[in-house]
Amino acid sequence: MRRRYSHAKPIKPIRIRNRFSYSNLGETTTSGERRSPVRSPDNDDDNMDFQYNHEDNDLSFQDINDDDNEYGSIGPQYYNDEMEDDDQSFDNEEEEETDNEYNSEEEEENDNEYNRDEEEDDDNGDNNEEEEEEGNNEEEEERNNDEEERNDNEEEEIHQIVEALDEDKIPSCNGEFAPYFDNYTTTALFCWLQKHNVSTKAYEDLVDIIHNPQFEPTHVVKNIRRFQSWRKRLPLLPIITKPIQILPKKTPSTSRDSKLSYQLSISDIIWRVLNNPMLMKHMYFGPGVNSETKSEYWHGTLWGESPLFGQHEIIISEVIYQSGDFVYYHDNGLKKLGRLRAILKDENGNYELRVQLILNYDDLPGNIKGLSRRRRSLTGEVWFQDEPFITIITSQILEKVTIMMTYKHQIIPEDYISVRNPPSSMPVYKLFLDLYYDDFGTFRNVYHSLGGVYIQFGNMPTHQRKLIKNHFVLGFIPFGGNFNEFMVPFVSEIKKFEKGKIMTVQGQDAWVIAGLGLVTADLPQGNDMAGVLRHNANKGCRTCTTKKESLSTYNQDSVTTLRYHHITDEEISKISQESVISKRGQLCTEYGLRSSPSILDKLKRERHLQTPQDIYHATAGKIGRLLKLTCELFSQEGEDDFVKIWKNFEIPKKWSRLPNPISHYNSFMMSDLLRLAMIMPFLLNRFLKESSLKNNEAATIRQRIDVVRISLVLKAIISCWVHVAKTMKAVFNKEFTLDSYEELQLCLKEEFLILPKVFASFVNLPNIHINMHLLMHAKTFGTLVNSQVGIKEMVHRIFKGMVPKTNCKNIDLDLLKRYNTLFAIRHLADGGIDPRLNRSCSGFTSSNFDQLFSNWYVTEDKYLIEEQIQNDDVKVTSPVNFISNISLKKRMSKQEHDKLLLTLHNFKIELFLSYVDMKFEAALINSSISWYKLASYTIEEKNGILSKVHLHLGDFITIYEEDHEDSYAIIKGIFQHKGNNDKYYAFVVVDWFEDTMVEHSVLKCPLYRLQATGDKWRRIFPITVIDNVQKVHFIHNCNSERCQLPNHDTTNRIWIKNNFYFTAI
Repeated sequence: MRRRYSHAKPIKPIRIRNRFSYSNLGETTTSGERRSPVRSPDNDDDNMDFQYNHEDNDLSFQDINDDDNEYGSIGPQYYNDEMEDDDQSFDNEEEEETDNEYNSEEEEENDNEYNRDEEEDDDNGDNNEEEEEEGNNEEEEERNNDEEERNDNEEEEIHQIVEALDEDKIPSCNGEFAPYFDNYTTTALFCWLQKHNVSTKAYEDLVDIIHNPQFEPTHVVKNIRRFQSWRKRLPLLPIITKPIQILPKKTPSTSRDSKLSYQLSISDIIWRVLNNPMLMKHMYFGPGVNSETKSEYWHGTLWGESPLFGQHEIIISEVIYQSGDFVYYHDNGLKKLGRLRAILKDENGNYELRVQLILNYDDLPGNIKGLSRRRRSLTGEVWFQDEPFITIITSQILEKVTIMMTYKHQIIPEDYISVRNPPSSMPVYKLFLDLYYDDFGTFRNVYHSLGGVYIQFGNMPTHQRKLIKNHFVLGFIPFGGNFNEFMVPFVSEIKKFEKGKIMTVQGQDAWVIAGLGLVTADLPQGNDMAGVLRHNANKGCRTCTTKKESLSTYNQDSVTTLRYHHITDEEISKISQESVISKRGQLCTEYGLRSSPSILDKLKRERHLQTPQDIYHATAGKIGRLLKLTCELFSQEGEDDFVKIWKNFEIPKKWSRLPNPISHYNSFMMSDLLRLAMIMPFLLNRFLKESSLKNNEAATIRQRIDVVRISLVLKAIISCWVHVAKTMKAVFNKEFTLDSYEELQLCLKEEFLILPKVFASFVNLPNIHINMHLLMHAKTFGTLVNSQVGIKEMVHRIFKGMVPKTNCKNIDLDLLKRYNTLFAIRHLADGGIDPRLNRSCSGFTSSNFDQLFSNWYVTEDKYLIEEQIQNDDVKVTSPVNFISNISLKKRMSKQEHDKLLLTLHNFKIELFLSYVDMKFEAALINSSISWYKLASYTIEEKNGILSKVHLHLGDFITIYEEDHEDSYAIIKGIFQHKGNNDKYYAFVVVDWFEDTMVEHSVLKCPLYRLQATGDKWRRIFPITVIDNVQKVHFIHNCNSERCQLPNHDTTNRIWIKNNFYFTAI
C-alpha cells in the first residue's frame, strides 16, 4: 500500500488488522492480543460521528440494476463478454506462442516416437484379442452385448445445437435484407467480417475511425496502392543492403550461393531514440550508481568501470583523476595505496570512488609470503588484491602516484578503452547497447529460419526495456546466412561511436559515445559470438575452461579456470599463426576456441564477461529435464494419482491451464516450465508415496543417495524440485542487495550439488555448470534479469505473425519494411521530429488517436488506459490520486452476498472505519450497496507507469500493515457504497492469513492459518489499501483422508505460502 490513512482527531489512528473487543478506546489489551480500533456504538454514540437510521438498524441490501448488461465495461482489451477469470496479458500471449517454437523440433521427434509406440501397442492389443477369442468366446459375447448397450446409451445422449431462431422469435424489420438485417450497412459489415475473419479489436478500431467526427467517407480511397505511396511520405529510415554468402548445408539445392541482406543503420536508430522525447525522459546518462538495492545496468560493476558507459574522470582539488589511476588515500588515519577503478554516485547524488586495494609485503597472506617476494618488496614491489574493493569519498583522496606494472595486461576496461573528450562544452550521451541474436522459424511445417538481430538500450530503466516496442530491429539474417558477414556494417559504425561522434540531439549538438555492453543469446549462439566452441566440446563453456567431464565438480579453483580476455587473445593468435589445418584443429580443441574469432571482437568489449549465459533458456531446459526424469519414475498408480491431483490443483487464476506433464511434457513451452516448477513441489507432496514409484527406479536413486528407506527417496525427489524452484526464484529476482547476492550463491550451490547426486542425467550438464558463473554475471549487470532473453523471445511472435501477410519470397525485406513503417509511426506518435521538416506532427499526438493506438505494442505505454472507463450503473470514485478508472463487474447473486453478510458481524462499524481511512468523518450506512465478483482499476506505480489491476473473488492479496509489514488475505467480497457526498466508493471484504511461525518440514515454506468466522479481525477495507494482487500464492495444506478434491476440508484452515511463486516475464 502506498500510504497509510489516518483520520483526524478526535478519532485515533487505527491499525488495519485488529481484533474487536467491545471496550473503550482508551483501554489496552494484554500482550499477544490485538487492540480494538473502535468503541462499540452502543457504549458511546455521542463521540462517534456516524449516522444511523433508527427506524431500521438493518442494512437494506437491495441490488441496483440487476440486469447483467448494465454492469459497465473496462474495454475490450481487458475483458471479454464472459469476463473469464484467467485474464492473460499481451506479454503472456506473446511469450507462450513464441516459446512454442522452442520445442518444435523435439515435438516432431517425440510425435514420431509416440506413433511408433502406439503402433506397437496396437499390435500387442491385436494378439491379445485373438487369444481371448480362441479361449473364451462367452466373455467376448458378453463384451459385445455390453458395447451394444453402451452405444445405445450414447445415442440417447446425442443432442443438437440449434442456433437459428424460430420464426416467431425473429425480430421484425423492413428493407430489402429483411428479416435478416436492418439495412445495407449492417449486411455488408457482417459479410465482410465473415469473409475476412476480422478480429474483434480490428473491428472496434474500424468503428472508432468511422464514428470519429473528423472522418469523411469521401476521403476513403478505393485503391489500396495509394497507401503504399503515402507510406513513402513518412520519416522512414534507409535500409542498408549487402550481399552475404549462404551456407549450402542449410538451404535447399536450388538456393543461390549468396543473397542480399537488409538491415537498418545503427546510427539512424540511435538518432531516432535520442530524438524521441517519450524515451529521452526515461533514459539515464551518468556515472555508475552505488545503490543498496541493485536493479539497473548502472548498478552493476561494468557500467561504473567502463569509460564507454560511466564517468571516467573527476576533478578533486583542481587535479584530474581518471579511472585506472593509482592514488594515495587516507583510511582511519593511515596512508594507503590503491587503484581507482570506478567513479560512482550514491543514491543522493554524492560522488564516491571504488578503489582496488594494493598490498605491501606485510599485508600479504602467510601462504604466499616468501624470501623472493620479501626481497622484491625492498625495491618497492607491491601486489594487487582482486576483491573485495572498497568505496571511499572524494575527500579521502590525497594525491596521485606513479606505478610501474611489471606484469601488464589489458585486464580492466580502463586499460584497453580510451574515449575522447568532446570538442567543446557540449552535452555528452554515453549509450549502453544490448545486442540480441536468435533464429526463429518463419513457417509452421517447412523448416525455414531467419536470424533476428535486435538492439536494446541499457540506459532505459527496467520497466521501459521490458516493453516490446523498445526492442529495436537491426535486421534479419537470411536463411543460411553468416552472422559475421551480416554484422560488418554494424561493427563499422560502432567503432566510430566508440571514439565519439557529434549528433543533433533534441535540437542541439551533442557528443555521443556508444559501446557494446552486452551480447545476449541462447547457449549455442552465445558461444559463437564469444568465439568459443559449442557446449558439447571438451571445453565448451564460454566463461571458463573447465573440461566436459568436470562440469559438475563444484570445488574448483574458479580463478585458474576462468577465461580471461588477454589470455584468449594470445590463444587466438597462436591458432591464426598455425598454417597446418590439422594442428590448428588440435589447438582449437585444446583451447576450446573457434578457428576464427567473432566479428564482435573488433569492438571494445570483454568477450567472456559481456556474453553471459541466459538464465531463461538454461532454467527452462533444466526444469524440462527434471520433469521428464520425474515422470519416468512414476508407476501406473503414481501417474493416476498425479493426474488426479494435477486436474484439481489450485493454480493461480491468471495462469492458463498447463498441459498434462505425464503425457505432454515434451510440448511444454519455456514459460510453462517456469510456472510448473513453482507448483511441482506441492503437487508431489500431496500424493507421492512408495507405491507411486517404479521399484527399479526407486532402487537406483536409493543407491545413488546411499539411503536405506524408500521414504527418503521420496523426500529426495521433492527436495530436488524445492531447490530448483527456490533457485529459479532467486535468479529471476528483479532486485538484489548484498544479502540477496549471498542468498543467490547459496541457492545455486545447493541446486548444483543435489541434482547430480539424485539424477545421473544431471552429471556434467552445461545448464547445471553455469551455476558457477551466475553470481558474477549478476554483479556485473546488476541483476540476472537484465541479461535474460525472456521478453526478447516474445519479439519473434510479432514477426512470425507478419509472415503470412508477406509475399513469402523475400521475407526478411518485407518484415524489415513493415517494421520500418511501424517505427516511423511510433516516432511521430511519441512527438518525434522529422529531420526533413525539422518539426513534429501534432495530429499524431492528439487525443483522436487514443483508441486507435491503444493495446498496440508500438505505443502500448503512451495510451495505456488514458480514457476513464466507468461502470454502467454509476461512476466509482477513487479517494486517492494514484488509483483511477475503478470498474466493478459481474454481480454477486443475492444468495451469495447474503451468505457473506452472515459472517460480517460488525459490518457497520468496519464500513465506518473504512470511510475514516479515506479521511471521512461520517458515513450514511443505509445508502445503496451493490455486490460484485470482479473489479479493476488503474494504478500509477512508483516509476510513473500505469498498470491495470484486476481483482477476483478468491484472489490472494498483499496488504501493507505498519505493525506487520506485508500481510496476506483472500478476497471474499467486493461492493460499492454511496457516501454522504453522493459519490460511490469501492470496498473489499477479506479473510486474513495469520502466520503460524512454523515452516513445512519438506517444502520449506511457511504455514499460515486462514481467519475463522469467530476471529475478531477487521475485514472490510477500501479497495485502495491493497498493495499487491496476484503476487502471492497459497496452497491448501491438504489432508489426504479429509480433503476430497476438488473440495477441501473447511475445518482444516492451514495453508502453505508458496515461496517459489513469482512473475518471470
